[in-house]
Amino acid sequence: DYWGYCSSLCSYCGGSPITTRDGQEESCGYDCLLGADWDMVGYDKAPLLKPTIDVSLPKEANYIAEKGGQHQLNIGPQSVTISCPETKFYDPALQQETSVNVNCGPQKYRLTVTSESGQILGGEFKNDQFGCDPCPSSYSYVPGFLSTEDFSSNGIFYDVKKVQDCKTLCEVSCHCQTFDYSKQQSRCQLIKELITKPSFSSSIGDYVLCAKAEDEEGLSCGINSKTRCFASALPPAAYNCQLPDFN
Repeated sequence: DYWGYCSSLCSYCGGSPITTRDGQEESCGYDCLLGADWDMVGYDKAPLLKPTIDVSLPKEANYIAEKGGQHQLNIGPQSVTISCPETKFYDPALQQETSVNVNCGPQKYRLTVTSESGQILGGEFKNDQFGCDPCPSSYSYVPGFLSTEDFSSNGIFYDVKKVQDCKTLCEVSCHCQTFDYSKQQSRCQLIKELITKPSFSSSIGDYVLCAKAEDEEGLSCGINSKTRCFASALPPAAYNCQLPDFN
């Protein structure tokens, strides 16, 4: 990034002189810009995750270049896949899809988005609508954190590298309705209650509370109620588990 140029965090005209769009043409030298590093819709409400961007091969004539991780395109047939590897898109307009195909156009600075099943979701999307939800499918992000007196723990797991794995642990657990996950700490705590309003409104570190959608029923695992770490039901990876205090 250089003085006098839009930084790579700009969602429009990134890497272009700051006067590029002063004229009536408002041209950036391309029609669409795709990237993952700028603030996405909802960043002020949830700690959004970055999407991944993959350009379909062979590249079409309307694909210009990649600069600093940003993809420049003109209006045309080039298809680009934008995905949330572990979760889903946060913007409701993307209908909780986990991966979509994007084309530049039909207008400048607008994108046509198609689901993996081929459904056209719209032709007026902007490039800041692809932030990834901190929580996986069937779970909703709940801002804030809990006091230990406010919930019943169904166990704490360590060495859990992905939020999707924390979801799996919750779903094989007895009556897990919410989980508290930290990617930095690789820590996953299962919570019996369906949390909708934590005691504290601000979050701590990268911990996220993910609550089951209200139409999802709790899973009864059929395992002894005092066996809360479910070693026989774990996914292939091995996790360290701390049992709750049942006394």
